[in-house]
Amino acid sequence: MTGRVKAGIDIGGTGTRIIIQDSAGTLNSKTVATAEFAGISKERRSDALADHVLSLIPQGMTLASLGIGASGPVDTTSGVIYNKDTLECFSFFPLADELNKKLGVKVAIDNDAVAAVLGEYYFGAGKNSKRLLMVTLGTGIGVALLDKGKPFRTSGGQHPEAGHIPISGNALTCYCGLKGCWETLASRTWLQQNLESLLPTIAFEKHDVHFYERAAQEKEEVAKVFHRYGNYLGRGLVTLLTLYGPDITILSGSAAHYYPLFKPGLEEALTRSDAYAINKWIVPSQLGDVAGALGATVIPELT
Repeated sequence: MTGRVKAGIDIGGTGTRIIIQDSAGTLNSKTVATAEFAGISKERRSDALADHVLSLIPQGMTLASLGIGASGPVDTTSGVIYNKDTLECFSFFPLADELNKKLGVKVAIDNDAVAAVLGEYYFGAGKNSKRLLMVTLGTGIGVALLDKGKPFRTSGGQHPEAGHIPISGNALTCYCGLKGCWETLASRTWLQQNLESLLPTIAFEKHDVHFYERAAQEKEEVAKVFHRYGNYLGRGLVTLLTLYGPDITILSGSAAHYYPLFKPGLEEALTRSDAYAINKWIVPSQLGDVAGALGATVIPELT
């Protein structure tokens, strides 16, 4: 094989996914436990990540660029992650610059939500969208908006952390400093904790939507948890839909698999009078867990 390839990395708190892509599609991929890097000295982490990338490039092919999506906050200009809460092992050092020196190619970094929405825009459910909103429901909440294919930015050029907006008077304080924060009340973490409190002998991640559909039919409290979760999710989403007016919204992340169960609570929170109607076209992710790494391959082209 000959030619040039692009690499994309999606760095999450649990796993780091790496994809090698050419014009025909994905050539190689692997997922490494992020904890593996935490066990390496900070001075060696960039080298270890670069070694994983190089190991996936087919013989005879060369690397053209590397894009990285990482759970934020991320400074896209300096190439530094500032996430002491969920990604400390890759935070507070010039990751992008170090990888650039190691690999000798352009390296660009962005928020993982931006990487995921780029993946869906170029390769998945968001093709041909003029204004695409994506909400990822995982350990936290990731939000990204594309306007004509370009990420929406703050005045400082950074990605807004829209998963951290107040949605209730709940007294619980999020690590971001807000009380009643959307991420605290509508991430998969909240859903998992509340279901496990009702079903203490059940491992949440080992059961699919059909299992919980049966559980909700048998136990009213389970159905109420899903309804409340959908309602919390909708309280934040209605704000974003009102402000941004996307033509399509994509839900992704592990909690999105349970959409049929929390949909009634979500729709209840999105209900508005006709004069203030919003676009409620909501679809599931087409790419699933690979969206972030695929979208990361595009990031260098946009910077």
